[in-house]
Amino acid sequence: SVVPNPYIVSSNYFNESPGNHLLRFTRLPKKCDISIYTISGEFVTSISHYDSFDGNEWWDLRNGNGQEVAPGLYIYVVESSGYDHIGKFAVVR
Repeated sequence: SVVPNPYIVSSNYFNESPGNHLLRFTRLPKKCDISIYTISGEFVTSISHYDSFDGNEWWDLRNGNGQEVAPGLYIYVVESSGYDHIGKFAVVR
């Protein structure tokens, strides 16, 4: 799952500093790849997760070019051997 959902940029989750936003993917398998897409299917970025002890991965709300993503609805796909999950989250400015 994704925490928080929806992500409200101005709410200062996790004691973030201005311009440094973090979204957390939780309950991940030990090894997986997370792909993030806009609601229209445009690829945003991918994150590789490999951790035997921690099922969390953090995303800084930036695309592959380092730019902050626009507000809106996003789709994420978690892919691992024998495990695929599709979910959604919202970013609100």
